[in-house]
Amino acid sequence: MSVKFFNIDRTLHQILSESPGNGFRLSELRVEYSARSVERDLPVRRELFWQIFMHVEALKIRKLIRREETLSGGGILFIEPKFWDYPFNVVDGIIAARGIALRGGGSAKE
Repeated sequence: MSVKFFNIDRTLHQILSESPGNGFRLSELRVEYSARSVERDLPVRRELFWQIFMHVEALKIRKLIRREETLSGGGILFIEPKFWDYPFNVVDGIIAARGIALRGGGSAKE
């Protein structure tokens, strides 16, 4: 059975790979992505949150990350061991490109 490559934004992939204990919160992921991004035309905050959320959901569907509830509420997402062996196609600026496309500024790279 062949496995399709999953397109993932380079910045997002780096953040996931560097997460301490391989755990992260979705809100922290968005803040870190914004801080690291060199794209000047990032989507507005709400759009960026949903774009990252959809990437995270796609990773959850592939069982490359999992969510664990915390006692204080909310959840922490953890990278599964098979994340490191999955065939990613790491792309520059895919999240920013989608945000620009959503606003009618061009086509998204993918």
